[in-house]
Amino acid sequence: MSDEPKKTVVVLGAGMVGAAMAMDLAADARLRVDVADLRKESLERVAARAPVGTQTADLRNPDAVRRLVAGYDLVVGALPSAIGFQTLRAVTEAGRDLVDISFMPENALELDALARERGTTAVVDCGVAPGLSNMMVGRAASSLDPAERVEIYVGGLPVARLWPFDYKAGFAPADVLEVYTRPARVIEHGQVVVKEPLSEPELLDFPGVGTLEAINTDGLRSLIHTLKIPFMKEKTLRWPGHASLMRAFKDTGFFSLEPIEVGGQRVRPRDLTAALLFPRWAFEKGEADLTVMRVRVEGRSRGDGRRVVHAWDFVDRFDEATGLRSMSRSTGYVATSVARLLARGGFRRPGVHPPETLGALPGLLEGVLADLAARGVRCHAAVTSLEG
Repeated sequence: MSDEPKKTVVVLGAGMVGAAMAMDLAADARLRVDVADLRKESLERVAARAPVGTQTADLRNPDAVRRLVAGYDLVVGALPSAIGFQTLRAVTEAGRDLVDISFMPENALELDALARERGTTAVVDCGVAPGLSNMMVGRAASSLDPAERVEIYVGGLPVARLWPFDYKAGFAPADVLEVYTRPARVIEHGQVVVKEPLSEPELLDFPGVGTLEAINTDGLRSLIHTLKIPFMKEKTLRWPGHASLMRAFKDTGFFSLEPIEVGGQRVRPRDLTAALLFPRWAFEKGEADLTVMRVRVEGRSRGDGRRVVHAWDFVDRFDEATGLRSMSRSTGYVATSVARLLARGGFRRPGVHPPETLGALPGLLEGVLADLAARGVRCHAAVTSLEG
């Protein structure tokens, strides 16, 4: 056992994914882990399952975040998208390194200069997708000249299909609605093209899972800015039928943030929709889910010029032994793998970094995939020639 003092880590958020992160990090003898949240019951639930300390804090308040994180070596963020950017800024201003999974609507790279000025390293969008998918694209692009086409398909689903939604939320339900409402950016012929979310449905077969429906969502994220690849798209996977129902909700106005008057009261339709939908989208205790991802990157191999496809196929299922949902594991364990990397000094580069930057580093993706495999989350990788 090393005599070196333990690195201190605080996980911001004790929800489904934050809890999985805290439990995984707490199993590392080199780390001392706290988890912070305003919800006492959530903190107690995590503390009952892992040797973690707890901090009660209003993480919606940037001043509270700055004060809290100042006492730690490393911060791991698992907060809703609405407060992701302000949290990134607060942690950076406090001079602390961060690994974050927030699906923030803002461009996190806008805080790169501040992070370099403060000497902090932040890895953002570091979940399964965006996150692991970006690392795969970065890894493939680094070995192709040129990389020509990227296709990402990903989704978290309940194993049991229940009418009428055929869906339950494996992460913050409010962020699911963000997925369904943000304009979807894709790259076509080297140009950014904006498409309606939930549009252009296509059916795809996945061995061991069945037929899923893929719809446009804004999942390319930083890849739009960091890689010059002429064709890129990301689509979200759902059981067939769910997307058409969500399109009907969206087109009718149920997801609107513009207040309307109902019975003399001003109401935002999305708030009412959330109040009605989210209880129906909650998993029951022990209810099984699965996570499916397919990533394809096509181009010419650097060196010999052969046309090849780098492919990754990923299917993960609910873990009965731990009771952790697949989406919590597959998202959280990517972030904790990178957090351990930062904690031991394996990646230290002041600035804000999207995952594809890390994926381009030799051996890094392979290390993350090995960490996932050690926790029962496995991925199949292959490189296939398109010639001969």
